[in-house]
Amino acid sequence: MIKSQQQELDVTEEIEVVLIPVYEVIQRVLMGEISVCGTVTAIFLG
Repeated sequence: MIKSQQQELDVTEEIEVVLIPVYEVIQRVLMGEISVCGTVTAIFLG
């Protein structure tokens, strides 16, 4: 299990961490489910 540290979120923020295989992440980018520019760049350059 991967440990994470306590998050300090704003009142309106809600973040869920989900671990998925890389091939599925790429599929989700290509299907438009993941579209944040910085995230997409990191996936393809990573």
